[in-house]
Amino acid sequence: MACAAVISLLEPCQSRQGHWLLPDAGFPQQLASLLGSPLRSSGRPPSSWQELHAVFLPLAPLPAPETLTPTPAATYRYLICLDRRGGRLSCWRRYPEGLGWQRRCGPMPLALFIRRFNQRLTSTP
Repeated sequence: MACAAVISLLEPCQSRQGHWLLPDAGFPQQLASLLGSPLRSSGRPPSSWQELHAVFLPLAPLPAPETLTPTPAATYRYLICLDRRGGRLSCWRRYPEGLGWQRRCGPMPLALFIRRFNQRLTSTP
């Protein structure tokens, strides 16, 4: 079953933000796999604005979520904040029962999110 996700990337110290729609692969495992691709090729997760922006470049860009009319029918919402300590990810899920957005995880280091949710990476020695 496919589900959409809205991904926001923020770098407050540089006043940068980007927002993307992941139309049919919004589960945490699928995002971890997407973020884990640079890890598999370079040995480390994406950690800078440029690296993360390159990961999300193939996705559909969105304006800032507060300006969306109507809001995309997303099941998951991810927020990645970059700071001096690196990237930290938070995740929320919207349940169909109308309970609103419920926190799923985070904020947690980006590398920990990738290890926790990406089965292929956690099974590699």
